[in-house]
Order: sequence, then C-alpha cells, then structure tokens
Amino acid sequence: MKTKEAIQVASAHLQKLVGHSFDVLSLSLPLSVEAALNLTKVVSKLSPLLGNLIEFNTVEFLNGLPEFKPLGHWKRQDPDFPDALFEGNISPSPGFEIK
Repeated sequence: MKTKEAIQVASAHLQKLVGHSFDVLSLSLPLSVEAALNLTKVVSKLSPLLGNLIEFNTVEFLNGLPEFKPLGHWKRQDPDFPDALFEGNISPSPGFEIK
C-alpha cells in the first residue's frame, strides 16, 4: 500500500465516524447555580483533555482496521506532528493531524 492509498483508506473509515460519540467523558447537571458558575470557569480546561482522548480513540480505531494490521500500526504522537502516525511498511509514513 502506498502513502496516498493509506490516507484514503483511513480517511474513508474515519468519515464513517461522523456523528459518532466517543464515550470518554460525562458531565452531569450542576447541583446548584453556584456549581454551574464554577463549572463555567473550568470548562475551557476540558478542551486539551478531550483533544487527547479523541487522539487516543482515533489511533485505537485505526489500529483495529484489518487493512493496516499486516503493514504496521498507528501511534499517537504528543507533542509531535502529526497526531497520528503510521509506523510500518509504508513510506513515507502517512499521518493525521486531529482537530
């Protein structure tokens, strides 16, 4: 498999995830108005956490695809670019920057 084909195959599978929810974090309703106000002060701190969890889940998903198993594996890179990089028998290595 060539780099361009690997990106096309992985992209096609990732596009099937549109609307999919990764079960990585749950927030419940605040118990009071004060709790809700406090939550608004920290909710922006969830963004890096959620981004990392999405990256982990994406790499796990890609590693579950049978097309890539005989060729190598996807790994998450942090803080390197791209976020998900394929290591194996494809050169240059395909990757995805996940946003």
